[in-house]
Amino acid sequence: MLDSDRQSRLSAIKHKDSYARSIFAGLLLRYAYLEAGNSEARWRKVNISRGEYGKPYIEGSGDFFYSISHSGDWVICAADTSTIGADIQEMRRWSINTAKRFYSQEEYERIIKCGNEAPMQQETLFYKLWTAKESCVKLTGRGIGAGISGYVVAEDFRHICENENNCFNIKIYDAIENYIACVCSKGENFPTEIIEVGLERLW
Repeated sequence: MLDSDRQSRLSAIKHKDSYARSIFAGLLLRYAYLEAGNSEARWRKVNISRGEYGKPYIEGSGDFFYSISHSGDWVICAADTSTIGADIQEMRRWSINTAKRFYSQEEYERIIKCGNEAPMQQETLFYKLWTAKESCVKLTGRGIGAGISGYVVAEDFRHICENENNCFNIKIYDAIENYIACVCSKGENFPTEIIEVGLERLW
């Protein structure tokens, strides 16, 4: 049920939880692919390749794009008809120095202001910004190593821009307790909420 690329990479995963998350990720991808109207026979022929920066894609499937992320107990898969990025983060201990290093000056000041005015919301704001940035670099395929301070998240969390001519749409999902997720897309066809898919629906 898993694509051949994931099957080969599973052999290198030694940690039990990471192994399980990788399997769930593969099953979610299959589920999304079939839900998009593709056949089981076509899925069995799927071949995963990687772009210039390592972003995975399905060969010969020009109308199906996906992005997978996992953190803690959750795995998410976002799919669209154009390139897409998704990220989920479990909210853990964080440092203001991380915000200073990876966020724009404007965003860093928003974090500081939030800490002064609504300290209980500061952690949530930090992770909303982080997932937005991660989802964007996953869309572009460049990854966090390319630097994320140059991507600035709008205060209403509807857009993220590298510059005024290069902006993407985003949507934040915070219904899962202690987790923040974000999807980034060139389009605006976001689901209202995350669709939770249990293992019984993935078989």
